[in-house]
Amino acid sequence: MNFDLQSILAALALVGVGVGLSIYQRVKLEKDILIGTVRTFVQLIAIGYALNIIFDLDHILLILLTVMVMVVIGGYTAGRRADLFFSGFSISTLSIGLGTFSTLGFMLLLGIINIDPKYVIPLGGMMVGNSMNASALALERLDSEVRGKRALVEQRLALGATCSLAIEDSFRKTVKAAMIPILNVMKVIGLVQLPGAMTGMILAGASPLSAVIIQIIVMYMLVSSVTISAVLTTVLARSRYFTKDHQIVEVAI
Repeated sequence: MNFDLQSILAALALVGVGVGLSIYQRVKLEKDILIGTVRTFVQLIAIGYALNIIFDLDHILLILLTVMVMVVIGGYTAGRRADLFFSGFSISTLSIGLGTFSTLGFMLLLGIINIDPKYVIPLGGMMVGNSMNASALALERLDSEVRGKRALVEQRLALGATCSLAIEDSFRKTVKAAMIPILNVMKVIGLVQLPGAMTGMILAGASPLSAVIIQIIVMYMLVSSVTISAVLTTVLARSRYFTKDHQIVEVAI
């Protein structure tokens, strides 16, 4: 297989199919598709050159800084995705960061992966991306739950329940909703979907069995980071809807 600039231009024709369908069906997504196409090219080319420099320097602080930048960008993206009365940036950033770094730290401590940019940065990026989606879903779902069940929540609070007990069922539903994407992937992985890490290794010439082993490890890491991020996001966001006296914040409704 030959991957070069000509290959990219050939693949670009496939984007034209999406643009054509959007115009034909009057969906009005052609602008978003074109902007996304340009951003994909520019951002990936830029990160490619940046990673070349980082890989050559191979310094632990630079590696950690790169992952931290990913976490901050992921937190910003997740925080602004939901229309909330409070800023979700700090909540998402903390949740994504803890989920990512705790999982990476555990694997580094066991010696399963090394402090090497070619391992830490790609794995960190995958965990940040999945945790970002989970955090965004958690923020949106919890807000919807609290707003939709205001009367029930207030009734429970009036009967003496704490804020945690008042939205206990909403808490569970929120975490479950945030976990749906990663759980769905786990159900069909290897059957209808070959994940990115495994596909990349096979394209690079690795044996399928070696690629499978690494992909299993990656999936378990993703489950860990996503679960931590989803739960922590929900816990931290929950407190924003209530006062210290266990009353609903009026602006939240």
